[in-house]
Amino acid sequence: MQASGVILSGGRSSRMTFNKAFADICGRSVLEIIIKKFEKYFDELMIITNEPELYHGLVSAVYIDVYPRMGPMAGIHSGLYHSRYETIFLLGCDMPFINMELAAYMLENCAGYDCVVPVIDNKPQPLFAVYNTSCLSALVDCLENNKLKLTMFVESLNTRYMYENEMEYFGDISTMFFNVNDLAALKRAREMSGGLQDKR
Repeated sequence: MQASGVILSGGRSSRMTFNKAFADICGRSVLEIIIKKFEKYFDELMIITNEPELYHGLVSAVYIDVYPRMGPMAGIHSGLYHSRYETIFLLGCDMPFINMELAAYMLENCAGYDCVVPVIDNKPQPLFAVYNTSCLSALVDCLENNKLKLTMFVESLNTRYMYENEMEYFGDISTMFFNVNDLAALKRAREMSGGLQDKR
């Protein structure tokens, strides 16, 4: 399955004192950890961001939103819009413990669907998901009509939901879907990685 790896890094990191993509875990940023994993699986790798100057030189392709400042839905749209392939695997920039075998499995199961979305604790995870260009027109409609709730968007598509009992084969669910989205979570992520003392 040919697909692009897309890292979404457009958030404001409001719960951090700095950009969470660059949070340090054992000497490497969260973003660097994700990039290293993606590089082994995708020949096209891109970052979608509202601050492209921060990501210069990290990957070959950095794009801004086609629909600026409209949240993660605009990021998904930009990833699909710029991808050379019909399919993207999209991940938020704060999820360093992703298992790429799970990502590959999700890509293998996307044929015939607009997207493949995991469900954890009965909550869809649209920022750890596979999207096909078949949902581009629906994305444009939502963005142009200011309908920006991602869960409602996913519900409107031909979506392949993937539940915990199907994914637990690939590892611990709580680890794979762990978000480094505040300082407490960053401390926990360092502990999970064999942790280094915070030098900040």
